[in-house]
Amino acid sequence: MVVNHLKFADDICMFSPSISGLQCLLNICGDYAPEHEIIFNCNKTIGVLFCPKKYKQPAPSNVFLNGVRVKFLNQVKYLGVWINASLKDDDDIQRQAKSLYCATNKLRGTFDQCTAAVKNTLFRAYCMPMYVCQLWSKYTQTSMKRLRAAYNNAYRIMHYIPRNVSVRPHQVNHCVTTFDAVLRNNLYRCFIRCTSSSNFFI
Repeated sequence: MVVNHLKFADDICMFSPSISGLQCLLNICGDYAPEHEIIFNCNKTIGVLFCPKKYKQPAPSNVFLNGVRVKFLNQVKYLGVWINASLKDDDDIQRQAKSLYCATNKLRGTFDQCTAAVKNTLFRAYCMPMYVCQLWSKYTQTSMKRLRAAYNNAYRIMHYIPRNVSVRPHQVNHCVTTFDAVLRNNLYRCFIRCTSSSNFFI
């Protein structure tokens, strides 16, 4: 008989209001893991210290997981989203802008000879969804203007619309949601899901 041991990879995110509380949570994880055949990759374990500007506290150096010191960084990418110690969303907005240009260049190179209807369908599928945009709350207007420009430029690139021509009429005529409407729709849907949820913490 052959027994296959399945291996799964997953992420765990923990929050604590104090360093001592965080160390207590890590100790619980360290004690729980051997009994349930779980292995934590201590080298990939990263901490972020969220601290107000007026309290310039250095990153702690006395936090350990299974005897390995936990590294603390000012910025970390978790589940595809950039999170930094200042809780600003500018870095994640920049990530979304780069993703728009990357997706548009790939689509244009592959589907350049398709009709406008096909290009609009592809744009809705690959460019309109903006990952966690409904959670953006702390950012500069410059970052949002760059993202708006990236969204409109992506539509221009796919349809060969000159830069001096507004893309809004083209988007409206082809039933493509504008940038501001995309943000409002995502925010509204998130609000409805949260208010209708029975989860106590939400």
